[in-house]
Amino acid sequence: MDPLIQLCIYILLLPLLSFAVQIFFSGRLPRQGDFIASGVVGLSLVLSLYVAAQVIGQWNPNYRLEWHFTWVDFGNVPGLGELKFKLGILLDNLTAIMLVVVTGISFLVHVFSMGYMEGEPRYGRYFGYLGIFTFSMLGIVLVDNFYAIYCFWELVGLSSYLLIGFYFERDSATNAQNKAFFLNRVGDIGFWLGILILYSQFKTFNYTEIYSAVEAGKWTLSEGWLTAAGILLFMGCVGKSAQFPLHTWLPDAMEGPTPVSALIHAATMVAAGVYLLARVFVILTVDALHVIAIIGAVTAFFAATIAITQNDIKRVLAYSTLSQLGYMVMGMGVGAFAAAFFHLVTHAFFKAGLFLGSGSVIHAAHHEQDMRYMGGLRQKMPITFATFTICLFALSGIPLFTGFLSKDAILAGALGFASVEGGAWAIVPILGFGAALLTPFYMGRQWFMVFFGENRAHKKPASAHDEHHHGRSEHQGEIHESSWVMTAPLMVLALFSLWFVFSPNPFSAENGWFLSLIKTPETLVKFEKTTQPEAQRVSESVFKAVSFNEGTPQQSADHSESHKAAHGESRQAKLEHAAHEAHSTAVTLSISLALIGLLLATLVYHKGMEAVGAPFEFLSKAMTWFNNLVPEGVIVSGGASFGKSFSNLNGLLDKNVVDGIVNLAGMMVQIFGIVLRKLQTGRVQTYIVIALLAMMTYFVFALRQ
Repeated sequence: MDPLIQLCIYILLLPLLSFAVQIFFSGRLPRQGDFIASGVVGLSLVLSLYVAAQVIGQWNPNYRLEWHFTWVDFGNVPGLGELKFKLGILLDNLTAIMLVVVTGISFLVHVFSMGYMEGEPRYGRYFGYLGIFTFSMLGIVLVDNFYAIYCFWELVGLSSYLLIGFYFERDSATNAQNKAFFLNRVGDIGFWLGILILYSQFKTFNYTEIYSAVEAGKWTLSEGWLTAAGILLFMGCVGKSAQFPLHTWLPDAMEGPTPVSALIHAATMVAAGVYLLARVFVILTVDALHVIAIIGAVTAFFAATIAITQNDIKRVLAYSTLSQLGYMVMGMGVGAFAAAFFHLVTHAFFKAGLFLGSGSVIHAAHHEQDMRYMGGLRQKMPITFATFTICLFALSGIPLFTGFLSKDAILAGALGFASVEGGAWAIVPILGFGAALLTPFYMGRQWFMVFFGENRAHKKPASAHDEHHHGRSEHQGEIHESSWVMTAPLMVLALFSLWFVFSPNPFSAENGWFLSLIKTPETLVKFEKTTQPEAQRVSESVFKAVSFNEGTPQQSADHSESHKAAHGESRQAKLEHAAHEAHSTAVTLSISLALIGLLLATLVYHKGMEAVGAPFEFLSKAMTWFNNLVPEGVIVSGGASFGKSFSNLNGLLDKNVVDGIVNLAGMMVQIFGIVLRKLQTGRVQTYIVIALLAMMTYFVFALRQ
């Protein structure tokens, strides 16, 4: 076993060890074991940094290291041949980067929680839940096959369920955890069906074996089936990454502790869907990518509109997360593979910084979450204000911050996509740039409401005080800056939201380090009919990506050149060329819209010119109404009502039909038993009479014939 694979196993198992210690022994440990849980995840981070340095340090876009073992061996199965299932680890550049993101954010959340969650009930159990979640997310990142990723996928769902409902004594928390659980199951059913379609073709769950089989033209079904498989796999992303119309669980998930929102619902779990798209990108057909692009664009714009009128500081960030996830999904759909994945990385840091920053504010404001009763906190909380501002500018796409680097690359890809596809597909960049305008507007609104003006805590009506404070007193002293254990993670996250951390231009064609590591793979651009009966369709897939290429870089280049010579420029190459041509336009529009959004927010929420923001508020209220009517009403409530009605109908059928048949059968047995009991007298004369009657009846019917 390679030493790096051994380290990956340690990285995976250390958080599981933390979970076991916290669940079984936290009550006997000092501080309920919080320092042990944080230290264990910190060790996992150190190992992840070492692994990433070893992998990325080779600067090989085709680096790939695999290890697996036979999990189940069925031997020689008639009709199938040798059938065995393998489980294992895949280590490449995507894996190495995600290991650092997951363990890094998890460690900072652990440290922050030591201050934020102090004094909370079930304190030790909370850190145990963080451990099992981190283990589950690392499993998604490390495994090399669809079966294992689905198992860890569901385990992440369980971890999220436990953390969202951590305050289970509140009905709102239990309702939120149930909603998240059931909506994710809807997406996961589609995910599993997509996996089964692939398995039915290739009798394997392994990524490499499936992708190689597709590349070799062994897909025997129609292109429509491959499109269906891709869309069904995408359903897993729709659920986990909260894309329209399965997005409604994420804002309600804010019922969990604020550090949980930073860990699960901003940086890691919800990004698992985007990571999944990166893994399966090579087998996504053009039609599947079209669906992905439009769903992502709609989510990016739709969620941004709703964020404008939210008053809960965490719900604003929740809808912002929905919007940014839409950007990533849209980026995958339009072929901006590297940009979408890079936005996953940058977003993890600045959105986690915003969520933890909001947690710092909530903690200082005695667990007040309504922004209408905040204000004037920049003088009282200077570190929180400075770090929050940096992360806010990164989210808004302001130059010199990381969000500018990744979002502009996605928007350039959207413009390139529209130019290649033409026609009505222009709606994709229109929605993308619309979200780019709304993002700085609603974030500027939050910035001014929380940190500027006078403090409005005294204006909160007595009737507005609810049970959202977990039993704490409303007034526990003056608002002041949070302790170092909470501000230190904020400073780290703010640092990683500055552009220079990721170099001047990670997407430069000459020296862009990220683009040189994460090459965009070619997808299945078309199917051609063949006379070979065993391969009705042949793909012209070209595996150039770090995760999918079996050959050397030179072999990959030779293959790509021969492919272009035989078939002309591929669709993916056309998209990349068009995105490069549109880059200057995208940068100009993005910067202009970001500055306009911040300016409008300043005029409306700092200068008091409410009329300026009237169109945005009208749009937000209209979209909120639609969200409550269709996704929340028709899909969620309607689906729940249908499920209840269907269950009641099943109950009636079971009671009156199934049970009725069973009862009828029992009754008939009883009747026959009564009759036979009368006939079985034990007297020979009776049996002779019965026999004679039977014979006479037989002869009568025989003579008639």
